[in-house]
Amino acid sequence: MKQDLRHTLLYVALLSAALTVDVVQAQDAAGTGADQTKADKKKTLASDTPQTLEGITVTAAKREQDIQKVPISMTALTGEQLERQGVTSLADLARIAPSLTVASSGPGENNLIIRGISSSAGSAATVGYYLDDVPIAASSNAALLSTRGVIDPSVFDIERVEVLRGPQGTIYGSSSMGGTVKYVTNQPDLDNVEARIKTDVSGTHHGGANANVNGVLNIPLMKDKVALRVSAYYRDDDGYIDRYPISPSNYLAADPSGKKQDNVNTYKTYGARIAMLIKPDDTLTITPSVIYQYSKLGSPFTYDKIPASLNNPYQVRDVNEANVQKSTISNIAIHKQFDTFELMSSTSYFTRDISLRDDSSKVINYFFGLPSVYPVTMYGSYKNKEFTEEVRATSKFDGPVQAILGAFYHDVRAPLTSSIPYPAGFNQTFGTPFPAYSTIYAGARNATLDEYAVFGELSWNITDKLKASAGIRAFEVKQGFSQSGDGLLNGGPSSVHSSSKDYGSTPKFTLQYQIDADNMVYATASEGYRPGGPNNPAPAALCGTEVAGLGLSQSQLNKYNPDTLWNYELGFKSAWMDRRLLVDASVYHIDWNHVQQQIVLGCGYNITANFGNAVSQGGELELKFLPVDAVTLSAGFGYNDAHLKNDVPGTSAKDGDRLVNVPRFTGSVGAEYRRRVNADYDGFARADMSYVGDSNFLYDRNSPFYRRKGFATTNIRIGVEGRNGFDISLYATNLFDKHGETDLPVAISADLPTTRRVAINQPRTIGVTVQYQY
Repeated sequence: MKQDLRHTLLYVALLSAALTVDVVQAQDAAGTGADQTKADKKKTLASDTPQTLEGITVTAAKREQDIQKVPISMTALTGEQLERQGVTSLADLARIAPSLTVASSGPGENNLIIRGISSSAGSAATVGYYLDDVPIAASSNAALLSTRGVIDPSVFDIERVEVLRGPQGTIYGSSSMGGTVKYVTNQPDLDNVEARIKTDVSGTHHGGANANVNGVLNIPLMKDKVALRVSAYYRDDDGYIDRYPISPSNYLAADPSGKKQDNVNTYKTYGARIAMLIKPDDTLTITPSVIYQYSKLGSPFTYDKIPASLNNPYQVRDVNEANVQKSTISNIAIHKQFDTFELMSSTSYFTRDISLRDDSSKVINYFFGLPSVYPVTMYGSYKNKEFTEEVRATSKFDGPVQAILGAFYHDVRAPLTSSIPYPAGFNQTFGTPFPAYSTIYAGARNATLDEYAVFGELSWNITDKLKASAGIRAFEVKQGFSQSGDGLLNGGPSSVHSSSKDYGSTPKFTLQYQIDADNMVYATASEGYRPGGPNNPAPAALCGTEVAGLGLSQSQLNKYNPDTLWNYELGFKSAWMDRRLLVDASVYHIDWNHVQQQIVLGCGYNITANFGNAVSQGGELELKFLPVDAVTLSAGFGYNDAHLKNDVPGTSAKDGDRLVNVPRFTGSVGAEYRRRVNADYDGFARADMSYVGDSNFLYDRNSPFYRRKGFATTNIRIGVEGRNGFDISLYATNLFDKHGETDLPVAISADLPTTRRVAINQPRTIGVTVQYQY
């Protein structure tokens, strides 16, 4: 069935390409009228190659500005640039944007880190994550799971992506301690009909065939009043990690006589976005939209480091570990223009349902010393239901003073259930070894979060060149937590109910000086804040002795405290050689207090605690250069030194230890050459290389999973783009097939000190992309 589906997808992709060729040929034969229409497409052809490098218009500061005028260290990429550089996921974005690290365990399982502010614990992420004005960072239960990471939205119909470095809590909230990543979608067009289809077929080394189909349609429904935009996509990727059964006599080995399953980490996803623009008059726009995304992982994108290796990665598991995620984002955005300000309201509802299976065979064998390994499955169902309302007024006064004022409300409901039932035949095989317990494990958890905030930012042009701005966000966060458990792994029945309440404020101060039209320097001091929350208790029957050795008080075991940081930053943005060279750079120092981190216990459970203090310091440099009209060069580099400033009692973390998942060095370089082929087509060739340095997965130096090595990947793309709407390109990602580890996810059931799962990058993939746009 699955093979038939792949064949069907490949057929559809190739048929689309053939139809596209037919359409193009028909238009060429029809004359120059159609050619003139295609000449108006928003595409940078060789004949249109600019003599200067222009900045991108961004909304990082909640108003439209040229990126070179915004006093924030940031990377912005247009949708066209994303496609040219082969960016299809958050992991791809991290290889381009300095100081952005993505600890990825696979699609939809991404933990974002900016400027070394790394934490896998807590009820909120350290990086804000937005789709337009909708916050979609994982929160509450989702932040505690190996599937805690944020979703990978389709980038096919994206206007741009903005990566903001440094705390953005004043206008983006408590999940923006390290920075913010923001996707901005293409909005419906009231004036033009647009249709685009893009197909992609590829093959992965050590894997199989992949196919991807995307389409978008924009239709004006009522002249100058109503437009509809619909985009949809379907993607089916084969895996590249094989799985062996566990040896019945040794949970650390593969069964030599067992049947191997090839390419188990398959990925299938599809989704759609429907948006409508309603414009009753020139001062009012109403944009309702809904996004649905389904994704299924045939197995986690991880290998078992023992007994496998990075050079020979494979899984050793007895259970099918399919993971299904369904996400829906509904939003209505209203913009009303007045003479002196714009009023905006964004109302959204975000749901994410995760259903998974996890192999607990090794865990049960390890903890209870059974004479042989028996297949045992853990089942999990996790839900996040999040409602958000933001109201914001943005000034457009005449004069030197401008302001932003807003209010924000966020409500989260996150129920969770998980279970490890006795598998069929288990008690018969082992003679009912645990008669006192009716199940191995059964648990339920419900987490709630309510956040209220008001925020404002005031800017003043003191002179024509000097500008000062100050902002503050005041907030209150209430959290509730209840958990019940039973069974063998829980040590019998248990029940916990707790709550917490935090409030505070996050100020930000910026001074910028416009030296001339092309050069600006700025200085910023800003605070980041993340609320504390109720702790996830470890069962006393199994973990009591170990927990007692941590030296934590009872209040610390019940609740972890907020963590805060101050960021001090200097930066400049400049243009040289008649804007043929753009240079942006920044340096920063961050003091982080009461760091929230996760303690993985030897009993298999984990708790959240405050690790004391840390410091993160470094810098970023981005360059864009147009040496001649046909060649564009780009580079981005980041350096970060993030480390603890104290020992952490009861753990392996020591003063001076680097924070986990934070490389010291990251960098990327790219070159693109474009040349006119004929009156209708441009040819182009592009090469990109990125490097991510080594980092630590754990604080325990004696663990075989302590550190991962750095690695570099190279991507190339070559093709033609046409004014007639027809594009075709050939590409290779990870050209030299470099193997790299990308994450050490926390297990769903329990982690063992003797074997851990490690996520890896995708091997070399070669493919062809065909696109037609009308």
